[in-house]
Amino acid sequence: MPIFGGDLVVMNIRAISRAIKNAFCVCLASLLLFSSLAIVNAQPAAAGNKAADVMQNRAEQELDRVAGAGTSEQIKGRAEADLGRVQRQVGQMTDDTTGRLEGAAKQVQGRATKDIGRTQSAAEDAANQVENATEGFVDSVKDFFD
Repeated sequence: MPIFGGDLVVMNIRAISRAIKNAFCVCLASLLLFSSLAIVNAQPAAAGNKAADVMQNRAEQELDRVAGAGTSEQIKGRAEADLGRVQRQVGQMTDDTTGRLEGAAKQVQGRATKDIGRTQSAAEDAANQVENATEGFVDSVKDFFD
């Protein structure tokens, strides 16, 4: 069915609204993720730590749902790698060998976490491609026998 005038405007408004909603969800989930990381890193009491873990897991799940699998791992990895880089540089400036080594270790661990997120994302993309190809094959078989 062709789209004319008013229908096109309504579709564009809906698309823009959907994009804004998705962006808001990603921002909210990122905010929750980073705030929960700050709570966890602050070493709260045991009960508070459990609540922070639950909040962080929910934020990560929502972020991954909205932005794609592995996004939360990529963000955590990037943050950890950046933190390690800063720690390593501070260790260099203060001639602290332990700080440099710990910073380098955090950088490597952060890069590994980021790569895990990329792998999760690639696996989701591959699964979607297989699903789409399978649907196309099933449709072809149905069309052949109809």
